[in-house]
Amino acid sequence: MSDSRTAPEATLYRLSLYHCYLGELLRVGAPGRITSRQIAEELNIKEETVRRDISFVGDIGRPGAGYDPVVLYTEFTRFLGLSEEYPVVKVGTASMLEALQVVFPSEQYGMKPVAYFSELPEDAGTEVGGISVRHLTDIPRLDRALDASVALIACSPGWVQITLDLLSNAGIAGVLLLTPIIRLRKPEGMNVTQLRMPCDLKSLACRCQVPAGTVGAR
Repeated sequence: MSDSRTAPEATLYRLSLYHCYLGELLRVGAPGRITSRQIAEELNIKEETVRRDISFVGDIGRPGAGYDPVVLYTEFTRFLGLSEEYPVVKVGTASMLEALQVVFPSEQYGMKPVAYFSELPEDAGTEVGGISVRHLTDIPRLDRALDASVALIACSPGWVQITLDLLSNAGIAGVLLLTPIIRLRKPEGMNVTQLRMPCDLKSLACRCQVPAGTVGAR
């Protein structure tokens, strides 16, 4: 059986991208077959890279015949160690958690929120999507039976480090960090993926600068 531990990190990232793409196709009505070339063209990735990535998952389709999207999605789910309702913890103010639910309805992407925490004491007891928000000092009491190993953090920068430490002690092994903090101490054994918004925006602004003298030029 294929093992995700044998795949390079870049391959695992692309496989998760293919998984999301196929999930979207299945929600809107996927075609009967899909080829590596179609996936490559849709995601702007080389076709040989797509084929090589899929080879890590196993012997799924036949050359030239394409893949059954349902089978391919299922095999990606298995290989990545996901499920149809992968449990995830979210940390942020109640208003932020509500906003995240609007722009990123987790359930539509194969993830199920199982616990919400906020840095604001007044948010405790507020319900978001049927889940009662707790203060983040309750993170150590996170129910291990929920089997959650991944969290999304969107709290204010001043609470990021303590939140990381509390989540690590509660058994969370991976975090997606959406706050603008630049320096942090990653807990031992925890995987942290960080979107550094200020840096990303500054980089974008730099790339979008118009060279002097070109404005209005013909």
